[in-house]
Amino acid sequence: MKTDYDRVVEHLNNHGVIAFKTDTVMGLGVNGLDNLAVKNLFDLKGRSYDKPLYLLAYSIEQIYEYTYGISDAALDLMKKYFPGALAIILRSQKKLYTKPDEKGETLGVRIPKYTDLLQFMAYIKMPILNTSANISNEPPLLSKDDVLKTFGDRILFVEFEHDIEMLGLPSTVVDVTSGIPVIIRKGAIEI
Repeated sequence: MKTDYDRVVEHLNNHGVIAFKTDTVMGLGVNGLDNLAVKNLFDLKGRSYDKPLYLLAYSIEQIYEYTYGISDAALDLMKKYFPGALAIILRSQKKLYTKPDEKGETLGVRIPKYTDLLQFMAYIKMPILNTSANISNEPPLLSKDDVLKTFGDRILFVEFEHDIEMLGLPSTVVDVTSGIPVIIRKGAIEI
């Protein structure tokens, strides 16, 4: 049963953490404009403060709203792999808290290949900063039951109308801030 999206917006506006299915693995997300929410997410996972979150975007236009200087190499990767299991690191306009108390110089961005998730993000009109649903340094969680067992009432689980089969691997991460793509993490797709 689909979750009431207005309830999710209220939760996010109160510094809350949400959990949801993506095309890769289960995800956790927060409003990237909310420093306290970002800190809550880091603390929930036990995540090191030196590992930034990334923007789970619903459109290329949303990516342009938070980044700048997108190179031809980055555009080529976006055209080929978005939507999909690729996260691209770009230069940030420093509008989002990618770490607690810090608006980073760079911003990882990804557009997932899951129509219901894209429609949800477009509806709430909030920059969702994302990470995999797990305790840091543990494998990503692959089911709603595992997410609820791990995080309980410390998150709001967002249900979508349609289900998809996840890839079961996190996204591949490529840094293009220098203009030349550099693979940071091998993941669900080969570049």
